[in-house]
Amino acid sequence: MIRSVLCTALFICTGFCSSWAAPVTQVQVHVSSVQEAVPPLVQKRIAASIQTVGNHVLLNQDSHEVKEHAESYKRIMYDIVNRVLIGYTVDDIQIAGDSTADVTIKIRPWGQTIQSVQMDVDYGALPALGKTLANNDVADMSAYVENLLIGLPTDALEWANGAVKTVLEQELESRLPEFYPHIVIEPGKTAIVHVYFLPKLPIVRNVHVAIHAENLPKVIFLRTRKHLEEYYAGLEGLPVAFLRRHQADMQQMLSQSLAEQWVVKSCKLRVVPQVDIGENTKITLDSQTDFYDIQAGMYMDVGRETRSGSHDDDTVLRALVGRKIGAHHEVYGEVEWMPGSVSWNVKPGYFYRFGRDTQIGLHHETRDDSNHWWIRQPLGANWQLRFDRDMTHHENELGLMYRFHDYMGLEYIISNHDHWLRIVGYL
Repeated sequence: MIRSVLCTALFICTGFCSSWAAPVTQVQVHVSSVQEAVPPLVQKRIAASIQTVGNHVLLNQDSHEVKEHAESYKRIMYDIVNRVLIGYTVDDIQIAGDSTADVTIKIRPWGQTIQSVQMDVDYGALPALGKTLANNDVADMSAYVENLLIGLPTDALEWANGAVKTVLEQELESRLPEFYPHIVIEPGKTAIVHVYFLPKLPIVRNVHVAIHAENLPKVIFLRTRKHLEEYYAGLEGLPVAFLRRHQADMQQMLSQSLAEQWVVKSCKLRVVPQVDIGENTKITLDSQTDFYDIQAGMYMDVGRETRSGSHDDDTVLRALVGRKIGAHHEVYGEVEWMPGSVSWNVKPGYFYRFGRDTQIGLHHETRDDSNHWWIRQPLGANWQLRFDRDMTHHENELGLMYRFHDYMGLEYIISNHDHWLRIVGYL
């Protein structure tokens, strides 16, 4: 009698415990390789795929039943995972835990795996300088790509290719946001990653180098200008936004290029480069001297009527040498030679500089023994207004200059008795 009661009680307790066993509410997946390490991105994708399988097979199952029939559940997961994974085979599966099932899977790559990566970057028709500047932003991309691909079976690229390219394109766009990257991966023991960069509009179409050297003859910068225009033509084709992002680097690169020029080193000049970036990029070289002012040039008057009626002095060659005294004062001597009449005019003088460009001064002319005071006022980058008062002959002269080239300009002049056009050349 007692024996039958105990058996009945044991049966009831067993059924009670079984009915109250906790269901599986969470599945945690751990993936590792028994050979080469799985690339982190691929490992994450594999874990996500196995997580989906584990959720489907184990979630809401009785944890006690999962333990008792672990081999059956392992076989089910083994079959499904082997069908899902390409390039890998399941080496071992372990299922442990209660309401949280821990699934540990060891996988083994089959076939050839990627052992090294070679990058081939193509910028199309971009010149060599542009390629060098762009490559600086992606200099260490090889290590990043190796982290994505090395150890991956070549057959696994069939399903991992899209994820790898997406992640790689996002990384390249963060480093070179001014380009569109397109990626093609050739699988093999040495995988070749082809990256094709397309520039975003607008792009640099022309590069012009201008010389601003009011205190030195521009002719001494001819070779420097030609060299810089040829070298920095390599910026053509680069996105404007890319150059603006690297403007500080451009300034430094220009300063280094100028420091290596013969005229800058030999004459110990201080040349400050300025870059105006756009589709038509302009590089301005501002040559500055602290002591000397040396100028040379010529001008030719067209349509001017002289008192004598002669036009022998319409063409004038001129040279000026000045000595700066501090930041504002300058004494100078100017010599003019008229080849038509084979005559000279020497003009010693002095002027005071207001700010950077405004000048007011005095000079004496030996040709007619006259004294003058004058003022010159720039009006923007290419225009200048000039006024000259002849205190000896009580005459005024007003000129408006337009400088359309580093070496050429036009000035329209109005005097008390005449008006004419002057063609001005600068050396």
